[in-house]
Amino acid sequence: MAALLLDVLLIGFAMSVLHPLFHLHLLVLAIYGAVMWKLRGTTIGGTIFDLRVVRLDGREIDWETAIIRALSCFLSLAVAGLGFFWIAFDDAHQAWHDKIAGTVVVRVPKGAPLL
Repeated sequence: MAALLLDVLLIGFAMSVLHPLFHLHLLVLAIYGAVMWKLRGTTIGGTIFDLRVVRLDGREIDWETAIIRALSCFLSLAVAGLGFFWIAFDDAHQAWHDKIAGTVVVRVPKGAPLL
C-alpha cells in the first residue's frame, strides 16, 4: 500500500506540474502502472519497497496482463478500496485486481536487481 501511495503522489505531482486537469489522474495512474509493469515488472514505488508484480504461471508480464491488471484496479478501488485491502485477508495476499489478472506482488530480496 505504501508503494501505491508513493506512485499516487508521484503521478499527482507530475499531473499538477504538466497538466492542470486533475480528473485524468486515475487514468494516467492506470497507464503508468500498466507500462511500468510490462516494461520493468514494478513501478517506482515498487522499486523503492523491493516489490515486483509476477504472473502466477511464471511467464513474463505481457501487455494484456498489464492492461487487465491496471483496469481491474478500478474495481478494487470502486468499493471503498476494499479490493486493495483484500490483501490482508487473502491467503495468497492478492488484491482483487491480482486475482483477475492472475498476478501477485512479491518481495524481491535486498540487492537483487529490479531493472
